[in-house]
Amino acid sequence: MLKYDLLVVGAGISGLSSAYHIKTDNPDLNICIVDKWGTYAQGNTAKSDAAFRDVFTSETNYKLASSSISFYKDVQSKGFDLGMHFNGYLFLMDEVNLNSETVHKLYQKVQSRIISREEISELGIRTEPDLEAAKIMSLKNIDGGLVGENCGIMEPDLLASYYVKELEKMGIEFRYNTKVNALNISPRSKLNFPGEPFIWQDKIVESVNTNRGEIYADQFLLATDVWTSELLSPIGMDAFTHPKKVQVFQVQSEGISKMMQHKVTGEEDIFPFTILPSPAIDMRPDPKSKSFWVSYSDGVGKGFPLEENPGADPDYYSNNLYTVLREYVPAFSESRMVASWAGFYSMNNMDGTYVLDRKMNLSVINGSSGSGIMKADAAGRLASALYSSKRSARLYGGSEISVDDLGISRRKVDQETLII
Repeated sequence: MLKYDLLVVGAGISGLSSAYHIKTDNPDLNICIVDKWGTYAQGNTAKSDAAFRDVFTSETNYKLASSSISFYKDVQSKGFDLGMHFNGYLFLMDEVNLNSETVHKLYQKVQSRIISREEISELGIRTEPDLEAAKIMSLKNIDGGLVGENCGIMEPDLLASYYVKELEKMGIEFRYNTKVNALNISPRSKLNFPGEPFIWQDKIVESVNTNRGEIYADQFLLATDVWTSELLSPIGMDAFTHPKKVQVFQVQSEGISKMMQHKVTGEEDIFPFTILPSPAIDMRPDPKSKSFWVSYSDGVGKGFPLEENPGADPDYYSNNLYTVLREYVPAFSESRMVASWAGFYSMNNMDGTYVLDRKMNLSVINGSSGSGIMKADAAGRLASALYSSKRSARLYGGSEISVDDLGISRRKVDQETLII
């Protein structure tokens, strides 16, 4: 019989960071991580835009992201390359948004600066789209931009490999190609009567059913992203999240290649991660291939279907994203799509921030809402505090955050308005 002190389900970035911090805080624990894929970080971690920012309107999100970024920066400074580049986040805006109270508060809180229309034009971006196109597609003029300077891009596989190497040093066991199909509920004290557990019995998760047999543990942690509902619903627990499909398209052209060398911040000549004003399409530079990864997170009009192996639709790019991009960025007019992929945001539609929950001997960390990579270190520290029933988690750098603040019954999180 396979039995562990703790079984972590999910070897994505949240599961890896959680296991890392739990083991660091509890070195004697016998921990196993299982994942349905053939290796680590093959789900939505591998399909993200792979960027990081601390530009958040929510104070909670700001603390989670900024502390995680500081941790990653420290890891990279010590010689473990995470592919981190502080090339900035550029939010392009019209005059109304640029002069809004939200932007004013962000400017006061985060390391940032405002850039002019002239600076934006020098990047190769058209600040005034064609009048007819603007009318048909409700495009806004660009009157300036907010640049988050403690922001940029990184490589998710390198970040995941850092955690895996540290976990292997700690002696944590990995079991890949192991899909958890169900959580088995049992009474804490068995009477061996038919029909157990009864409503008056204290219940626990005794084991999980997998495609490779049953696995037992004293404690369980689900870090299963958009697949959490599939495991929680049958036992009467709510995941409080929904899957939102996000398609990413890699696009190249001679003009885009030249744009890659323009910068607005940082020591390297790398184009910033850029978000158009409306629709808020994002352009993630890939310096290695001198291309843009472009994507857009749909709102009302798109449902919450969950696909096991999602794919990107080329027509979605050509009929939606491309028609907007070519109006703002002339270099897209001569471009070609060279690759595409799709993943999911685990959306917490309450406030766009992680959800922590614990019932019986089962802990759940879920709802990264598209920012799992940039907050993963803080999320792992919260998961460790949740596991050990601590009231708060100490984040990298020394600040603390209440575990209850990200829970369900006593949740205290300010609404995030900058989800992209």
